[in-house]
Amino acid sequence: MTKAQGMAKTVLRMASVSKEYDGATPFQALKGLSFDVKEGEFVAIVGPSGSGKSTLLHLLGCLDMPTHGDIYLDGVDVSDLNDDALAEIRRDKIGFVFQAFNLAPTLNVSKNVELPLIIRGVDSGQRAQRVIELLGLVGLKDKAQSMPSQLSGGERQRVAIARSLANKPRILLADEPTGNLDSKSGKDVMDLFAKLWEQGITVVLITHEPQVAAYGSRVIHLKDGRIESDLPQKPMKSDAEKLKHKGDWKKGD
Repeated sequence: MTKAQGMAKTVLRMASVSKEYDGATPFQALKGLSFDVKEGEFVAIVGPSGSGKSTLLHLLGCLDMPTHGDIYLDGVDVSDLNDDALAEIRRDKIGFVFQAFNLAPTLNVSKNVELPLIIRGVDSGQRAQRVIELLGLVGLKDKAQSMPSQLSGGERQRVAIARSLANKPRILLADEPTGNLDSKSGKDVMDLFAKLWEQGITVVLITHEPQVAAYGSRVIHLKDGRIESDLPQKPMKSDAEKLKHKGDWKKGD
């Protein structure tokens, strides 16, 4: 962690969080996890199947609550909030990017990006301006009127990323964002995540792919519901940053 990161505000805190599932055979998916995410970090959470990644994703996104322990978002303990308050947290504080894109198939690209702003009640002029800004950010201004079915997988994921940023969330949470993409499209999407992080956006990304985790400034390894390691690393840079800092990285980095 750099000196600047050490002084940064804590955006997300997990305090002794455990998650248990009842049933014929009770199962403890997470076992006493504690870690902080600072503003401006890019955290990659990795682990094999069954390590607890999906359960942790649901907790980080306020889609589920812990059995034990507390989760703080922007200093607020979300563990005790009701469903309405959690819905507001998800709408205003968290941007979601899913493996399956989750775009509305009957809406064009522009309307898909605009949807969170409509739900929030932003006026039409501000919505239009924000949509143009976001489509420019992800390089899809020329696809504004296209339907999701007319896009490649990589383009659909970029639309999903633009939509996730609509309400200027405190944290961008991505679940296997390259899982449905070919290698080139996956690299393009990860370069976009790197670009967003370089611009100051906080990213937490769940993945099982080492080449995706390589983009993070920090990697948390899960195993059997526990944190096996939590280490900083030198992150992969976007292609734009590589050109600005030519010579900083070995060929192929």
